[in-house]
Amino acid sequence: MSLIVEFEIATPILRRTVEAASRIDIEEIYQSETGETKLLCWAYGDSLADIDAAIDDDDTVRTYTLIEEPGDRRLYSVTLSELGENHLTYPTAAEYDIGYRDVTVTTDTEIRARVPSREALFAYRDVCREKDIPFRIQRIFRESNRSSDRYDITDRQREALLVALENGYFDVPRGTTLTAVAERLDISDQALSARLRRGQANLLRSTVA
Repeated sequence: MSLIVEFEIATPILRRTVEAASRIDIEEIYQSETGETKLLCWAYGDSLADIDAAIDDDDTVRTYTLIEEPGDRRLYSVTLSELGENHLTYPTAAEYDIGYRDVTVTTDTEIRARVPSREALFAYRDVCREKDIPFRIQRIFRESNRSSDRYDITDRQREALLVALENGYFDVPRGTTLTAVAERLDISDQALSARLRRGQANLLRSTVA
């Protein structure tokens, strides 16, 4: 049975940006068609107006787009710079079949991940050390038997898939639109699209594949 591991890494990615926010939740990590690494992330804080200036000064960010601002948080699409790419540990996690569940940036970057074995965890740790990225394990426990864990989907992905299913988004013809489902979940169309794609991919890997 897989392990759930909670750990911290001290990476410079978004470190300057989080100085203007109370925390940053990274919702999705993916590559664009041109091969650039992009992050969809929520920034929280009391002075949201200061976040744009902080991102402008963040040398791990090449470009960014403010997608939406619902109240006390902002959703950004961030493209990493070369420095950010060089300190990204996500490709190493993918190499060892480590699935990120939650990624939160505060004073450090806190990650909750599904890890197939201790050997995979130690290999990931060794790569972090080679990149001079401090790595600290906080907690390790066995994966539960909940359906979301069994199919390797996050709670947010499960919620999005269920709401889309219940409202006829997967019907032929479709009974609702992406925009309508996104409004029910109080997220942007872009964030929902990425969440559905990632959730469907995880389901397929855990079942058909």
